[in-house]
Amino acid sequence: MGGGTVKTCLKLDEPQSLVNYRAACPDSTWKDMYEDPHNGGMAAYRDIKRQLVRGQRCLCAFCELLIADGTSDEQVDARKREQRVEHFHPKEDPTRPPNWALHWPNLWAVCHGGSDWPPLGEALDPKKQLPPLKENLSCDAFKGQQIESRNLNNPPEGWVLSPDQIPPFPRLFAFESDGTPIPDTANCEGIDIQGNNHADTASLVAATIRHLNLGCPRLKRNRSIVRAQLEKRIACMREQNAGQPAAEILLQLARTLFSSDSSIPWLEYFTFIRWRLSDAAEQRLQEIGYIG
Repeated sequence: MGGGTVKTCLKLDEPQSLVNYRAACPDSTWKDMYEDPHNGGMAAYRDIKRQLVRGQRCLCAFCELLIADGTSDEQVDARKREQRVEHFHPKEDPTRPPNWALHWPNLWAVCHGGSDWPPLGEALDPKKQLPPLKENLSCDAFKGQQIESRNLNNPPEGWVLSPDQIPPFPRLFAFESDGTPIPDTANCEGIDIQGNNHADTASLVAATIRHLNLGCPRLKRNRSIVRAQLEKRIACMREQNAGQPAAEILLQLARTLFSSDSSIPWLEYFTFIRWRLSDAAEQRLQEIGYIG
């Protein structure tokens, strides 16, 4: 088994190749960098993606789709066509400093948000692409359209959550039975997000869901599949452990599903599973010192 973003994302150290490239070409654009064979730009681009995916434990920073099967260079590179780098603050912003295109805190690994239509003759993967295309865009693909249509402020800081603004605890997102994400209003109370332009944290969470289209039919479909798999597993464990308290069974499952090993990918749709396992998930994540 396998989201703004629905979980916080860990940011590892900036790759030295990016530090070196920015020192050599401080005014470079993003395109200039990844097409530059002379100043280490191509290597920096490769290293950026690898480091981001590793820090995020292989999940898209927004919807939590799996974008690599593991954190080694080989595993990340094997699915490199399914990954791209998102600039949360628009990279075209000429305001300096910083150079937003090359600013490490501004970079996140994401999926294609349903925009990667397969080549002619290849079948659709409904997990990644679902018609009608426009209704099923999400993540940065939808966020970009929201900014272009002026439905979302530019820059978006304070209007939607960036991946590093979400606290590890408590969980700010909940879900309806069909997989639609909603603010967890109880958990949002008392949580202040720096720079929030909305009336409260729950409103910021709701805006994040809306402007990243995290409730689109494609993502709801994916979460429903995950839910069915999870419920089947819970039922099997209850049958195998008849008489054991339900809370203990869920904690046992949470300990299996949420690994403390940073080389193992997080579960796809991590926050949805966290929400379903409720207190058991919270206890397990506290046990492993979860920070993203």
